[in-house]
Amino acid sequence: MDEQREFSFCPKCGAVMQNGVCQSCGYGSWSKAAGSEDVIRPFEPQNGRNKHGVLVGVGVTVGIVFLVVFILFTVLCVLTFFQRLQVRNMPGYGKDTYDDGYFGYGDPYDFFDDSYGDDEYEEYVPDKSDDYYEEITDATSLDLSYGILWQSVSLHPADTDDTCSYDCVYPVLKGEDEEKFASMNQKIEEAACKYKASYETYAMGASSYGYVTYMDEEKISIAFKHSLYEKKSTHPRVEAVTFRLDTGEVISHEEMKPVNLELVWQFRARNTYQNGTVDFVDDLSDEELEAYLKSDTDSVMFYTPVGLEIGFNYDEGWVTVTLKDEGL
Repeated sequence: MDEQREFSFCPKCGAVMQNGVCQSCGYGSWSKAAGSEDVIRPFEPQNGRNKHGVLVGVGVTVGIVFLVVFILFTVLCVLTFFQRLQVRNMPGYGKDTYDDGYFGYGDPYDFFDDSYGDDEYEEYVPDKSDDYYEEITDATSLDLSYGILWQSVSLHPADTDDTCSYDCVYPVLKGEDEEKFASMNQKIEEAACKYKASYETYAMGASSYGYVTYMDEEKISIAFKHSLYEKKSTHPRVEAVTFRLDTGEVISHEEMKPVNLELVWQFRARNTYQNGTVDFVDDLSDEELEAYLKSDTDSVMFYTPVGLEIGFNYDEGWVTVTLKDEGL
């Protein structure tokens, strides 16, 4: 391609002009009318504008991300709060406030249904072939010359906001010798309703349940499980009474099983086998354990189909062991 060039002289400085532009002073490059599309303008770096736009875009994006994260965090906190609030309002939430420290069979929760949450629960039926007596329960019979009815007592304060209450269930003996059975029933009621007059001294009241643990034509044993309810604890106790049926008299512990050092050693061995480690028992000397088993207020003895149950109450609960086939 040929290239044609035009030369002239600059009217301003007299230098040579090429293609209408002075090579010395530049006359002609800015002489076109203002507003013309061919006017040469000061240099503007286009890539600078692009960088500025990129920075603005990045800033906006980061801001949006932080805003979304903040919103999600706020929503999560609100949902967690309401979820915890809902759970706390559900029955049974929180730490179990009953800390009883009982051992043996001194279960202070018998007012609950034992089968709750356990579809395979089977009621314990004691038998003489058992290794030991597993649970205080009734062992009644309909084939004897006397029978049993059940009496219940419930007391509640007049103030409906007061949760203190009293419940008691105990057996009543029925037979031909009304005078004899009346005397026995009076002793049973006294033992069963031991806390009837004082239940309001406990924050949540008290309950007592009587069990016919053994009965035949010669004797009958009745065990009473007492539960004294404070706000944060339950104090369980077990007491028992055994009658001689021919006279209606109470059989003493000494008649049932004399307590001596040999029995103390036997008690320790049976306790380890049946109940495992019971710190209170293990910490007692032989003399102290013997004193508990002889105590008029703390010791307990009663017959069962398995044998003679013997034990005692202490501050944290109660403990018993089974003497197989004893006195049966």
